Amino acid sequence: MPDNGYITSNLLAFQGRVMAGLAEHEMRELDTNVLQYALENQEFIMGVPQIEAIKKSVQRPVYGYQFNRMASTGGTGMTTFPTGPGGSTTQIPLSFVTFTETFQTYNVSGLDNVMQFSQIFDMLAKQAMRNIRTRVREWLTNNLYTNRTTYGLPTLKNATFNAANDAFEISGPNPYSAMTSVMRQNSYGDKTYDAFFDATLYPMYEYSAAQGTSNATNLNYQFAKTPTAPGKGYFNNIWEDLNLGAAVAIDPGYTLGSALVMPPRSFAMVPWMPANYYAPGFAKGFDTYTGGYGTIGDDKYRGLVYQIFGWNNQSDTSGNNGYAQSQTQNWQIGLTLSFVTAYLSNAGETPIYQFVLTA
Repeated sequence: MPDNGYITSNLLAFQGRVMAGLAEHEMRELDTNVLQYALENQEFIMGVPQIEAIKKSVQRPVYGYQFNRMASTGGTGMTTFPTGPGGSTTQIPLSFVTFTETFQTYNVSGLDNVMQFSQIFDMLAKQAMRNIRTRVREWLTNNLYTNRTTYGLPTLKNATFNAANDAFEISGPNPYSAMTSVMRQNSYGDKTYDAFFDATLYPMYEYSAAQGTSNATNLNYQFAKTPTAPGKGYFNNIWEDLNLGAAVAIDPGYTLGSALVMPPRSFAMVPWMPANYYAPGFAKGFDTYTGGYGTIGDDKYRGLVYQIFGWNNQSDTSGNNGYAQSQTQNWQIGLTLSFVTAYLSNAGETPIYQFVLTA
């Protein structure tokens, strides 16, 4: 039997039921790993339940706090009455932005259409989610780029820091080894590194990684996951980010290849949702003029949950092979997110490094 409208329990049925296989090539999206990586870092600043509890009001700001690095006191001997610094913390504000998409359904469309009402809703919701994911991926990449370190050490070996572009410039046949060397020189030797390569650099990396021991020139050493003294200091993940590079107007001056390299947990995407979408006491039915609030799970990523608002009104769709006494459902889904970079006390310094090839 075709659907003739919504009841409150339908909201739960829509979670995890959005169809994935229909017209998949028409519905393709620019897929990058930056979103998956950001989802894994959701609790980098504080637990998601903490954020929901703190930000009950949309007018209330949210802050995170962390300890500052303490400088050496340079002592050279034991003293009778030693004194020293007591340490300090830094307040980190979380600024939230919202991504929304809207669409419409008609509760009598499935009566004389090959597509049933639930199929129409599922497909429209799926496309709205795809559009939000695409926008969030671009937003994440742009934030990583904007928040790259501007704190350069010009005496480092194997790369030259260009302060005008905030990029470590590399020339030579082994750029990936130079990247890990720079990270180790900046005291990240006890970490492994995650990297986002643009579409120019990534195929070059694939070629170098494929040069194994049987090849005349073995370039594979740059990616071997073996510890280097005094710690790790090697690539753990390398991803192609199609939103990074000259093709999308980030660093149009660097055409030979660009990368963002960072240790794990260098940034976080912190989600938040207004309480009216999930708290008891708010309307959950979508088949009324006043509408209702709820949540809906992403069709692709577990852990990505959208706020959804829907409301109903009378409409005449007879001009489009519909009914004179039709009803239109108006939908809006959204994600509210904050991008946070790991804080460092030196002005302009972050753990996100940009590397570019100049020759």
